[in-house]
Amino acid sequence: MDNYYNIINETMEEMLSYFSKLYSEHDAQLQEYNAKLFEVSVKLDELTRTQNVYSLNTDYRKNVFSPIEFVPEESEKESEIKAEILNLKTKRNQYEYDINEQTIYLKSIDKRIQKLNASKVALGELMLEVDNKDSIIKEKEEAAKTAVEKHEEQKLQKEKEIEEKNKNSISIDEMKKHFKNIMMIESFDNTYYSTVLDKRIKNNIYRNSSKLESVNGIISSDPGKSKMLINEVITSDNSMISVIDEQLRRMNYNIDEKKKFDDSIRDYIQELSEKHPEVIIDINIDGVKRKPDFVLYSYIYKLLEIFFDNIYKHSEAKHASLSISEENGKFEIDISDDGIGIKKNYLSDAEWYSGIHRAKELLFILSGDMVIKNSNGTKVKINFEYE
Repeated sequence: MDNYYNIINETMEEMLSYFSKLYSEHDAQLQEYNAKLFEVSVKLDELTRTQNVYSLNTDYRKNVFSPIEFVPEESEKESEIKAEILNLKTKRNQYEYDINEQTIYLKSIDKRIQKLNASKVALGELMLEVDNKDSIIKEKEEAAKTAVEKHEEQKLQKEKEIEEKNKNSISIDEMKKHFKNIMMIESFDNTYYSTVLDKRIKNNIYRNSSKLESVNGIISSDPGKSKMLINEVITSDNSMISVIDEQLRRMNYNIDEKKKFDDSIRDYIQELSEKHPEVIIDINIDGVKRKPDFVLYSYIYKLLEIFFDNIYKHSEAKHASLSISEENGKFEIDISDDGIGIKKNYLSDAEWYSGIHRAKELLFILSGDMVIKNSNGTKVKINFEYE
């Protein structure tokens, strides 16, 4: 009887091992499908918003930024995006189908494992009735119980891992909100640049042209007035050059990638100090060995511009400090001042296009974070990784 029992028990162990392995393999496949479905959903959401931007009949620009009404017409880019969206929807449907199939299959495997475990327990009870071998039956029951507990423990561990993964990953709704804010800020900036070009550059050019035409007509008869008009044109041109320089700076046109990172940041702070001598800035750059590319340069400059602009305009500070460090591609930027501090509800009170909100979206793009504290002024700590 013991021999028969051993044969049956070994067979059950092999079957349990087989189905447990099969369960793990298909569970891994299910997680892969879930990950792919999440990725496709994110891409689909991004393309849908991009389609709204390229669509010529959208009300977004018309209502928010432009009084001009457009004649509805589908652009070539919008057609391409629609085709890609259709393709992503097909993939999404397939992954949803695959997830459903895998879930059903996993349930059937789990039922088999539970039946095998129950069979092992029943077999142990049968041996107890036949041979009254209490010690052996107890050992087999403990083994079966351990197997059940192990399987349940594995299931709980897997569920905890999935829960932790979902906790640490950003939700689709949060990602939608970030994409919307980034696109709104970009459209706001484009409208701002367009307004500057139209009102402060193009209109001045027209006025200067008109003045030069007047000079051409009166230069011989009224030299004094001609000289006055020419001086006005020169003054206007100098003013336009200053406006253009300011816009180029806002667009990071003057970033020199060939400079060392330390030198670039020190030159930038030196320019700020010359423009705002009322605030003394201490700077410390330590351990920045990896040279950022142009995109990261521009993001760092934008972040520095946002927070130093707040210092100059709102803090009433006399001293400020900047510290930048990097280790294994992990950047940390600390900015502090001795001013009046920042409002408690600064994020909710500030306009959506304000510097604080811009910094938040820049750090979303960099997968970074920031902490702002009031402590004898304002302290800002920024962290992000650079691969």
